[in-house]
Amino acid sequence: MEKDNFLGRWLVNDISEEEKKEFENSKDYLAYKDILKGVDKFDRPVFDLDKGFKNQKEYNKRYKKSSGKKVIKLRPWLYAAAAAIVVLFGLRTIFFSTTEIYTEMAETKTLTLPDNSLVTLNADSSVEYDKRSFAETRIIHLKGEAFFDVAKGSSFTVKTKNGDVTVLGTEFNVYSRNEYIEVQCFEGKVQVSNSKETVILTPGKAIKSNSEGALSPNEIKGSKPSWMQGKSTFNQVTLQQLIQELERQYDIRITTNDIDTKRLFSGFFVHNDLDKALKTCFEPMNINYTVNNQKNISLKNK
Repeated sequence: MEKDNFLGRWLVNDISEEEKKEFENSKDYLAYKDILKGVDKFDRPVFDLDKGFKNQKEYNKRYKKSSGKKVIKLRPWLYAAAAAIVVLFGLRTIFFSTTEIYTEMAETKTLTLPDNSLVTLNADSSVEYDKRSFAETRIIHLKGEAFFDVAKGSSFTVKTKNGDVTVLGTEFNVYSRNEYIEVQCFEGKVQVSNSKETVILTPGKAIKSNSEGALSPNEIKGSKPSWMQGKSTFNQVTLQQLIQELERQYDIRITTNDIDTKRLFSGFFVHNDLDKALKTCFEPMNINYTVNNQKNISLKNK
């Protein structure tokens, strides 16, 4: 989208339902809504720019020189326009208050949100929220994977590019990377919605999308996701997904060569022993691995 043109069409409600939904799921939406709330408190001047410039030219022609120097005075309408621009820039500074927290490769991080909810980010993940409106809206944007321990209160929504997760007070895990989303419910109830369907999860239940967005059910055990306990577990994921998670957890690069990365894998690997993790993942799949250096691993079929 060309942002300037799109925002103008949004302001006059000249956008399609699909564009509207996409925008409302974006990280910019809350900030622009807050700007409009602020602007609504002001009287909005109406400007006819063509007429205004024409009048200004006529005014300049009639204006007499003083002390041999030509001084061009701005008419009141130009001051009003300038004042409006200053107000809008000021509102942008006041209302754009997005907070972003992210993790690097091989890093996890726990943060406390303004409502005292807790979020633990897995490696190579990020969350964003508007700190000014969060107490009212409780909306947070996620890229990657995170575990949420939500404080009691109003509806709490996690927005991802692959779907939204809405809860009251509960504990749940959200994984959203590429075109996939996976949600695990550990306490309370969780509603998961995407463009295909809406599913309600209860404790011990989970869903995972396929490449077309369809949600399939699954069951989980334990009180926390496995990655918070130092290992990553997988159930029928592609080898490509497995490799990507190894790279995140160990901050390495894996060269696949002639390996078929669409093969499916079920199992786990630990986060504190690279050699053990590589053996656990690749030996059962008849794949040899070579550690070229601390940051580069190459794979080859046996």
